[in-house]
Amino acid sequence: MDLIPFINNREYAVFDSNFVVVLLSSNIQPYVDQVIAIGEDIRTGFPELVGLESVCQDILSGQEQGFTLETVSRQIANQANKIIYFNLYLQSSQEYIAIWLEDVTELVLLRQSSMQKLNEAEVTINKLQRFEYCTNKIIASMRDVLLITTPKGIIERVNKSTTELFRQKKSQLLNQSIDNLIQDPNFNHQQVYNFLLSAKDSVSKIEVNLYNIDQQLIQIEFDCFIAPTEVTDFYQCVYIGRDITARKKAEAEIRKSLAREKELRQLKSGFISMASHEFRNPLSSILLCIQNLMESDNLTGDERQFYLQSIQDAALTINCLLEDILTISKVESGQQKLKLEPLDLQVFSSQIIQELTAIYAQRTINFDYQVAINTLNLDIKNLRHILSNLLSNALKYSAANQEVELKISYIDSSQELIIEVRDRGIGIPEASQKHIFESFYRANNVDNIPGTGLGLSIVKKAVELYKGSIVINSKANQGTSVKVTLPITVSI
Repeated sequence: MDLIPFINNREYAVFDSNFVVVLLSSNIQPYVDQVIAIGEDIRTGFPELVGLESVCQDILSGQEQGFTLETVSRQIANQANKIIYFNLYLQSSQEYIAIWLEDVTELVLLRQSSMQKLNEAEVTINKLQRFEYCTNKIIASMRDVLLITTPKGIIERVNKSTTELFRQKKSQLLNQSIDNLIQDPNFNHQQVYNFLLSAKDSVSKIEVNLYNIDQQLIQIEFDCFIAPTEVTDFYQCVYIGRDITARKKAEAEIRKSLAREKELRQLKSGFISMASHEFRNPLSSILLCIQNLMESDNLTGDERQFYLQSIQDAALTINCLLEDILTISKVESGQQKLKLEPLDLQVFSSQIIQELTAIYAQRTINFDYQVAINTLNLDIKNLRHILSNLLSNALKYSAANQEVELKISYIDSSQELIIEVRDRGIGIPEASQKHIFESFYRANNVDNIPGTGLGLSIVKKAVELYKGSIVINSKANQGTSVKVTLPITVSI
């Protein structure tokens, strides 16, 4: 028996040609199916040998060098969940056959664990592949813009909506800086990234204005956040945006409508206030004159004429006020159009001056007319609004001894008519100057000087009909200068 090769302290058993056990190692029992002893059939402990009898005879006769059974399993007694694995080797030893065992439990368990992990990994990979497929489909079908960048802002991924919005191919968008794509002075990727890095779970909302490749202005609202990558402390920056150009336009229209509604409310309030004030005096004058005419039987012809003239003047005042209100209404509703006709401007201007100086008897107008052409194509009604309102304002807000200047000139090269009115009256306070073209607005320094607050508003709208311009320079207590420029064609 000393010739039997038992190596590396492995467990063993030796049996003869009749399969009777002749030798056992001391610790072989955990590896047998049933407990065996010397003199018993080896197949009782190792039923795997049943059917291998001819193989065993070939090994004894030298026809076979040996035989191996790999990964034989045994359940350990009294330990239901514990199994050992071993390889069983058959080898001849003189007139005997030796079984020696190699415990491969750790290797098998490691292999099983690896296979389990491999299967789990395959399941995970399949899930990830399905998830990636779904994610790609979602990204491709997103109506929102998607841009994913490196920490430095280099674009690594875009979706279809991004290419459509910017009207660029995917290859044109990738690998360029997002700062170059979004050329908004208020946008800086590094600032966005640093903010998100300091608050990793936050989402930053920003609005940017940019131009696409066709130079169309686009307004985009982005939700920005950072996403971790497989590299520790390395985050991608994700921009998910939507085109809010239409929404911004709608918001602007709403704000405009609200402002207009507010303006209309103010106009209504101003009109009621103005009307109650400006209509009261002439109506009171009319009622008083009528009362005197009705109650006095001994009026002289001159007295009667005085009352009648007063009634007529008051009625004319009311009529002028209504005309101003109707003019504002027509212009704002777009009903008033220019009606050009040949006009001798010098004669026309002189008539207006004569009418106004009759009303403001103690004031004078210095008229400087520098137009070589006798006749110009003008809208008489609108020109009257411009001249009469500018001159009446200058006269009204000037002292009796202060002269008002009117200068009319014509620039032949640009075919522009220039009307300049200058006074040295009470002027317009700086705080009030931004409101002077608003209907019914009056500066806070007019005190008890009567007026409707419509004059400059009418002038402004008349100038706009001409597609001209009006410039007013004024200082409180120093006077006001007004320059009106009207594009004019010469009458044939």
